[in-house]
Amino acid sequence: MLSLNQVSKHYDNKKMRRGKPVKAVHEVSFELQPNEIFALIGESGSGKSTLAEMIVGLQKPTSGSIIRSEPSASIQMVFQNPDRSMNPYWRIKDIIAEPLILSKRKKQAALEQVSQLAEKVKLPLDILDRYPTECSGGQKQRIAIARALTMSPKLLVADEITSALDPSIEAEIMQLLLSLKDAEGMSILYITHRIETISRFADRVAVMRNGEIEALGGTNEVLFHSSSAYTKALMYACSYEDNSRDTSSSE
Repeated sequence: MLSLNQVSKHYDNKKMRRGKPVKAVHEVSFELQPNEIFALIGESGSGKSTLAEMIVGLQKPTSGSIIRSEPSASIQMVFQNPDRSMNPYWRIKDIIAEPLILSKRKKQAALEQVSQLAEKVKLPLDILDRYPTECSGGQKQRIAIARALTMSPKLLVADEITSALDPSIEAEIMQLLLSLKDAEGMSILYITHRIETISRFADRVAVMRNGEIEALGGTNEVLFHSSSAYTKALMYACSYEDNSRDTSSSE
């Protein structure tokens, strides 16, 4: 459904007279299969979000090609900060309905679909009359997901959407994405720096470092049997942090 071939995004370094171009993304290639969860992981600044924005068409590659088998509207993105896609002066029902209205759907029919979408993402219906400031972070992400679902996407790009959430809410959002993948028959590109959360979530994973793919394959293969020293270091760091938290909580 999506194929990337040697995709790069380079920026001129204007701060230095003879500065080399900044390689935000460099020669990345992979394919995304129908109805799979593909996790893209790496540290902040590794190029994950830049790659995501090229996939949805917000940026253009410097070189390489991105081949999409579906129309552009069939690829929707949910951002790390849900407020980025919400008008603070609109009620939640109008925020979710906006793509439908822009697609010439009659308002009453659009609002009926909004109620159905709210139920799909497990939002209470009374939240539809609230404003964004009256919603929690987890509720806002569910709202953003519902809004993306209005276009019946075949690919949902989720860019660090759980990074600001408590672990329990993060787990709920990830479980929601799993159920939506099966119910909607869509693929999910899940971008995160929290490598420890994806072992039972993603079908495949790519590890990015300095704009390049460091490791790529089945999730358990990459996480637990990779020959990549960088990936092993990430896994060790996660296990060290978990052990530190356990020790602290027992004292």
